[in-house]
Amino acid sequence: SGFFIGPYRILDLLGQGGMGRVYKAMHQTMNRVVALKVLSPQVMSSERAQELFLREVQAAAQLSHPNIVMAFDANENEGRHYLAMEYVPGPNLERHVKKHGSLPVGLACEIIFQTANGLQHAHEKGMVHRDIKPANLLLHQEPGTETIQVKILDFGLARLQQADTKNSQTIIAKENTVMGTPDFLSPEQSKNLHETDIRSDLYSLGCTFYYLLAGQVPFPGGNTVDKLIRHHSD
Repeated sequence: SGFFIGPYRILDLLGQGGMGRVYKAMHQTMNRVVALKVLSPQVMSSERAQELFLREVQAAAQLSHPNIVMAFDANENEGRHYLAMEYVPGPNLERHVKKHGSLPVGLACEIIFQTANGLQHAHEKGMVHRDIKPANLLLHQEPGTETIQVKILDFGLARLQQADTKNSQTIIAKENTVMGTPDFLSPEQSKNLHETDIRSDLYSLGCTFYYLLAGQVPFPGGNTVDKLIRHHSD
């Protein structure tokens, strides 16, 4: 409505997917630029999803770590549920590798080290990410410095994707839904998204490490089911 959602003025569209759209936005009172994730009505269609959203964002608000994108605000405006997060202009690692190819070993190690530190902080707070992949890791570099900082995106939001699914035994609701390809998915998580712990995040981090070093996913080719079987058996 006139490029406003609640107190936020929309500046630009950063991306979109099955979960909804992400905008660059400005908080009118605080004059702060944020990444505003507006969740699609389909994702938030049930009371169960709305309860889960509230619980997950309250948990995400407890996370305060230099390697995790900070959550500032979550609310609803005219039926739209949104989450305001720290804006990080840097590329995500999927885009970076597609553009520049595989990373030098030292840089890849540093990225995984920082991500593991962020995940450890979340683990100590009782949270599992459930969707660690290169697209959910942002690279931030302070202007004029050589220092690279990794920021983990979207803590807690993976659970929303299954809030309304009748068959909780599988995360493949339909091909190429929110979860995308299961290239970074632990075997146990493909059976039940909700009964996972920090070890699933570590498995996904290992697959991400492989991607950074090899420039491709661990099991390229094949369809969704093929990839899941290979994660289980290979």
